[in-house]
Amino acid sequence: MVYSGLGLLTDIKDTDRYVMSQILCEAADRMHICRIYPGMRANHLSALIDKGVLYFFLELYEKGTGNMKEGPYSLKPLLIQGHKRNCRFFCTSQQEAVVDFSGYSTSRRMWREGAVPMGSLTTESAVALYFAASLVCDSLEELDEILENAGQR
Repeated sequence: MVYSGLGLLTDIKDTDRYVMSQILCEAADRMHICRIYPGMRANHLSALIDKGVLYFFLELYEKGTGNMKEGPYSLKPLLIQGHKRNCRFFCTSQQEAVVDFSGYSTSRRMWREGAVPMGSLTTESAVALYFAASLVCDSLEELDEILENAGQR
């Protein structure tokens, strides 16, 4: 089923449980949650892009996991490949700290390739917002806007 953009929750009495279930299943198929840690080869995630994953929730560990340098532990190839395929990368913190990229030496490059800091949202709250927005948004662009705006608060 292709994203239907039904504007499903205009009136709770009109909701169809089957349709809601299908929309949530599609949303789950389009996303992946990953804890990024020092020494992890981010290129292992590239195969998910070919499988149709559009939304990545990257749980960063401190500032050392935003590596954009050339090498086997760099996020750069993943972000570049994803950017070309219209993937979105939402970054949260494993330490429940605010993610704003200002302390990352590679922040400009991460942002340019599509990484979006989710501010003080935890991974769980960012993913919950993603699923809730998937039910009410009329397009993937609107979904992107809601998630990006949530990260700026």
